Amino acid sequence: MARIPYPDPAGLPPENRALRETLPPLNIFRMLSGAGTSFPAFMRLINAYLNDGVLDPELRELVILRVGHLCGSRYEVHQHKRVSRMLGMSAERIEAAAGSLPSPYLSGSENAVLAFTDNQVAQVKADDALFVTAHEHLGDAGMQELVIVIGIYLLVCRYLETFEIEIEDEDIPTSGLDEIRRSMEKP
Repeated sequence: MARIPYPDPAGLPPENRALRETLPPLNIFRMLSGAGTSFPAFMRLINAYLNDGVLDPELRELVILRVGHLCGSRYEVHQHKRVSRMLGMSAERIEAAAGSLPSPYLSGSENAVLAFTDNQVAQVKADDALFVTAHEHLGDAGMQELVIVIGIYLLVCRYLETFEIEIEDEDIPTSGLDEIRRSMEKP
């Protein structure tokens, strides 16, 4: 059970209620809808890298899964394994996000980016050698987005764990990313 009650949709500001109605009925969105003006702003930020991001979607999901594993966030890992499967990722690649690096199931670029992710999560500022290696694969814009995605999912994991948001009892039938994208088409 979550540490605080999920907000009653009837008590939400109109913008939050309308946005919540467009999203998959996931507990994270139910809880976030009560975060005032942060909810629509946060969803616009997520939408920015989902729709117009420079990172390859599979690489982005590997990074999100890695952060979820490093933070011990079962909810985050559960949901992003689901997203990864929707993208067509193999079970071996999805599980590689939790394993030792380098992984034979990941490319050189993916291994480099996940090593950078590990170091940044642990040290805040990743060391120079890992930065240089990841930068060689991603370039300037890719590195910026990578650091933003890592930071966002550190925040999401802390949010999920602090409020003890539960994994839904049933698999929510949704197209996932597409629904989030559609919900944010009009800012």
